[in-house]
Amino acid sequence: MNSSPKLTTWQSLTPPPLPRAGTPVTAINGTLVVAGGTYWQDNVKYFASRADRYDPATDSWSALPSLPSGLGDAPAIVFHGRVRVFGGGTSGPGGTTTWVLNDEGWSEDAALRLPAPRRSSVAAVVGDRVFLIGGLSGNGTEFATATSTVWSAGREGGWTECAPIPGPARFNAAVGVVGGKILLAGGCTPDGSGVRNLDDVLAYDPVANRWSQLGQLPLALRGAWGVADGDRLLVLGGYTDRFLTEIFAVSGTDGRVELVGELPEALADARFCAVAGRIYGVTGENGIKKRFPGLIAAAL
Repeated sequence: MNSSPKLTTWQSLTPPPLPRAGTPVTAINGTLVVAGGTYWQDNVKYFASRADRYDPATDSWSALPSLPSGLGDAPAIVFHGRVRVFGGGTSGPGGTTTWVLNDEGWSEDAALRLPAPRRSSVAAVVGDRVFLIGGLSGNGTEFATATSTVWSAGREGGWTECAPIPGPARFNAAVGVVGGKILLAGGCTPDGSGVRNLDDVLAYDPVANRWSQLGQLPLALRGAWGVADGDRLLVLGGYTDRFLTEIFAVSGTDGRVELVGELPEALADARFCAVAGRIYGVTGENGIKKRFPGLIAAAL
């Protein structure tokens, strides 16, 4: 496993203009793009449409064109050179729209429109294909609509159904691509009227279209975020019956898990991105109906 220093020293940087969670965030061309997300005001949940870019070189934020409508609980990823946001939703069922950020702003990518509604899924790119994994088809509290479905598409569109996630349907899992395989860690699954957190680590081989059990986290958790770092998947934060500061590393080779750091604040549903040898954390929840207002970074 990667022997880089443990993630224990974090720096606070210029905070984003709007604290939010459930936010599409990704890194592109050495910057972070943050779009949409949710926030609370006077005990009412709002879905943001604003989008912002963070430049680590200048530690500054700038406004991007807003999304055509507010949304949350959607993954963002760079696919064929463009930021794309898949599905998500507001207070109703998940959406099917894929939004792409062009030079002029956001537009619908009709070729990559989802086959069915989806929110709280995760996305990964392997080679020239994007994979959308798990999630919900209903609103954010209709847990019985959780799915094991995995879709894959190329730039030309045409989603195909891949081997489903083994075991229970899940959402709010951590994901990353390590050694050409997609690693999926934790998440949660419907359990009565609520959810049950999961502790398994699964690996998907896109060539063989096959899942395997890779390892097990020391905690059953949901709402953690995954970042690939060399031959390991970092699993940052999350929620059990408490918000977590722990950072775990999962070996992509043998599934061994070790504690490799600690966040400066307990966070769930935060987004972390690796840029130029540093990892940046932004958005997320630091309490029930609370939003993390900061931006943090550490050396990888």
